[in-house]
Amino acid sequence: MFSIVTSTLRLAAARWPVLLACYLAGWLARYLIIEVAALIGTTDALAAFLVMPLAILARLASFIAMFLVLRRDMPAFSELATDGKDAVDRTTDTPGRTRPSVQELFLASILPFFAFYAAWQFMAADTMQYAASALAKINFFDGTDTSAGVLNLQLTWASAAAILISFTGRYLLKRFSGRLPRWTAVLTVYLEAVWVYLTLFLISTYRDDFDGWIANRAAMHWVTDLRATLGDIFAPLGYAWDAVAWAIGEVGGLVLLPVAWLALAGIVYGRALASTPLPLRVPTNRYVQGVRIRYAKVPRAFTRRFNDVSGDFVGRWKPLANALTLVWRAGVVPMGIFVLAYTVLEAAGSWLGFGAIRLIGAHDLEAWWMNMDGVLIFLLDVLLEPLRICLIAAGYDFCLRRLEERREAAADTAAVGTPA
Repeated sequence: MFSIVTSTLRLAAARWPVLLACYLAGWLARYLIIEVAALIGTTDALAAFLVMPLAILARLASFIAMFLVLRRDMPAFSELATDGKDAVDRTTDTPGRTRPSVQELFLASILPFFAFYAAWQFMAADTMQYAASALAKINFFDGTDTSAGVLNLQLTWASAAAILISFTGRYLLKRFSGRLPRWTAVLTVYLEAVWVYLTLFLISTYRDDFDGWIANRAAMHWVTDLRATLGDIFAPLGYAWDAVAWAIGEVGGLVLLPVAWLALAGIVYGRALASTPLPLRVPTNRYVQGVRIRYAKVPRAFTRRFNDVSGDFVGRWKPLANALTLVWRAGVVPMGIFVLAYTVLEAAGSWLGFGAIRLIGAHDLEAWWMNMDGVLIFLLDVLLEPLRICLIAAGYDFCLRRLEERREAAADTAAVGTPA
């Protein structure tokens, strides 16, 4: 049960230098891209936000590289990926047919990773760094103050056209990829990142207005009045209501982040499930059968186009659904240990930072800490980020091992029940 922790330490000891190199390469690429975007943002915000997706792609590339580096040291992955189907390439110790292309990995990871990146405020941090760098490059005394336009990206015809063109271009490039040069794969990944990034950024821009609109709905007022009524009738019910709301918020923050990382690892390692698919089961009943019968009567030309669009949509989320299904089947207690280990690792960054500050001692705020706090945060990230990736990979490898154990148990049960 505690093998996740020991596997984490084993992976870190085996691959730490390579993981560190991948992380530093991604960090440097992200920093340089944000600087280029800031330089462009002093004149045109939309053009700058067409460059910003490359910064997130740089981080995604570093994470994918770190996950792939750990594959050969994950026993359950190696065994499951080669189980009776694919021979192992002895030059690289990786399964031959289970290894996806770089384009497939990026296209499968962009949408969930960008959503995860925005939900946990990483996109906001990149935007703040971009805005600070762009404002530092503006000369406020030459009479051409453009600071108001650095973050001025609204839902206009230009931004909507950029999203539509990127989405359509990505769809056409993927559909006709067999007839196009190989370099168009890079353009496909970029267009996918652009439409996802712009959409998420505009959603975050108007989210406060949407939250205010929701807060003013009658249903929300009814919930507030219900809480007040329960508190007036019986005070412990009000306290229980507040306690449950607090617990949901806290537990959600603690659990969803490590599970989201596991899901991202599942997308990267998704080809390991080629020999053990985890299909989502559609219930069979008279309503589902009725829908299938009616759908069979639709003209073929329409269904063919619908299958193209729906297949593209389902293909985006199927690796994520497979990963979440695998995590769910691993068991509550092992995943609880994984979440606890992840939380301890998160807290270790704060405690190490506090200890470093106490060890360094008092210094001038403006001359010392205004310059050194960023360096200290960077050093802590360099220390902990490879260890975090090892923990995630070890957790996912444990999920794969649990899946293999279930398969073997099912095979033994079937063998016992089969007559000789």
